Amino acid sequence: MDQAAIAAIIDRLEYDFQQFELYHFIDQVERYQRRQIVLQGFPLELTLSAVWMRGDEVNYIVYNDRMHVVQQRHNILHEIAHIVLNHRRRPLEEVLPPELLAQLLLLAAQGRPRPTDPRLRVSPEEQEAEAFVLHIQQRLVKSAAAASPAGTEFLQCRTGSLGGQHGVRR
Repeated sequence: MDQAAIAAIIDRLEYDFQQFELYHFIDQVERYQRRQIVLQGFPLELTLSAVWMRGDEVNYIVYNDRMHVVQQRHNILHEIAHIVLNHRRRPLEEVLPPELLAQLLLLAAQGRPRPTDPRLRVSPEEQEAEAFVLHIQQRLVKSAAAASPAGTEFLQCRTGSLGGQHGVRR
């Protein structure tokens, strides 16, 4: 998929990047996909940044809560890219700890893991997901620059859990 196709998919989300806030963006993706996204922080191995899992009715994004909040947000957007770009999924039993799979009630889960080692992120779909995040970042910079002379408000990150209203439901 080329850059123009990725940009066109982002355009179809019809999201106003001047109003960007992570959970607001996730809400828009949920409406577009007609499918809920559940976020959950988990102390993953340091070799894994995040993983997207498609459940029967819900998309799950598990992110490594041992990483800095900026990395967590980037990884969440990367996993959202896999969802929006309709990337292939594969079995995750070898990647995720059994206690996480059991917690999420996804014993036969399929999805997309995101390893931390850049040498393991060379597939075309991983590159497309990174391009998706880059397009979003470029739109945020453009929106922020238009909104104020400093144009840096969007870079501010809140501290605390990213789970919020998108945390795992029990």
